[in-house]
Amino acid sequence: MAERLAAVHSASDAMLARADDGVRRGTRKRSGVLAGIGLAGLAGMFLGVSQNVLAVNFTTANTSYKVYTDKVSGLNAAGYLNVQDLYGATDDAVVQLGFKTATLNGLCAIAKQTLPVIGDVSLVVSAGEPVDGATTNPAGQEINAQQLYLASDNLTGTGDQIAKLTLGQSADTLMMDTLPFAGTPGAFGLQAQTLNVSNLDADSYGIDLQGQINLPNLKIRVLPGVKTKADCNS
Repeated sequence: MAERLAAVHSASDAMLARADDGVRRGTRKRSGVLAGIGLAGLAGMFLGVSQNVLAVNFTTANTSYKVYTDKVSGLNAAGYLNVQDLYGATDDAVVQLGFKTATLNGLCAIAKQTLPVIGDVSLVVSAGEPVDGATTNPAGQEINAQQLYLASDNLTGTGDQIAKLTLGQSADTLMMDTLPFAGTPGAFGLQAQTLNVSNLDADSYGIDLQGQINLPNLKIRVLPGVKTKADCNS
């Protein structure tokens, strides 16, 4: 176990060093990433957090991966549109979304990669309650996160219990309570005291957690083929 955790720690340090050369959280350039580092990095991130061996401040994957949760209940949220070079790919638009605090009803992340000889494989990471459409959290299964940021170019869900929402605010003036979340001046921004999203389905290019997170019932599986939301709890 000590060697395994040391390897994860080393991989995390290398990813963070590369990220420091990039741009704002969640959309850092990742050119030159070797085949396989996306899956290894994502697995290492979750394993390291669960073992308390990582500084909980990371970005993940050089290509998008799927993120699912039955519900995210966020307080002091903000978001803005950003257009920039996305991990060495062509220019694309992403949404930078941040929560000062958030509670998740289950979490499932699926990253797909094509490896030589083996073909398609999927890394399936799940935690908390099963992601099955239920929006209640059994006792002890809540995932609580602090200063959680997500970069996505495709995010769907159902918004509810939204309070004190401001739309169209200049991105450079955004705040998450007392925390600044500044984007490009003049870019479209929003902020809300309460922002809950049910049945969230996102294509993510990065998760950046500046605070802490708990991951009950953590499972990390590498499975053959391309997996979907239906495979999160199989």
